[in-house]
Amino acid sequence: MKEYKGGFTISLFILILLFVVNEQIYHNVMALHAPILFLSLHVMVHKHLIPEKRYGAYFFFVFVVGASIFFSMPEFTHQQAQEHILANYNQDLELTEQDNLPLDRSDVWHPFAPSWGYAFLGTVPSSGENISLLFIPDNGKFFEIAP
Repeated sequence: MKEYKGGFTISLFILILLFVVNEQIYHNVMALHAPILFLSLHVMVHKHLIPEKRYGAYFFFVFVVGASIFFSMPEFTHQQAQEHILANYNQDLELTEQDNLPLDRSDVWHPFAPSWGYAFLGTVPSSGENISLLFIPDNGKFFEIAP
């Protein structure tokens, strides 16, 4: 059990860091399936490659883990989504935060594409009209949706 301790500690630290970043910056829209899979495999890879001093293979695997984390990050953070909507919407708008909404990704499978979008409720101050918006975090498009 002792030989798993180093890899497990590293993987657990990175996983907790990913969860915190996902919650604080991306409001839980990151697709973490691939990074979690690779971090789980990291425990075994660390156990077998480090004692054998196969550092090249180990660092290649660490690069793959890092690449999976990089590709899992959506293009837009929650804050950037708000700024993008306010900058590109045709009317003066006050946004309030809502929960995330699921995206329909049934037509194509992509392990790094978020399956959730940022949802906002906007109010036009001049008319008092409420507008619900869905922002797609990986491409920056937003749509009006039914409230």
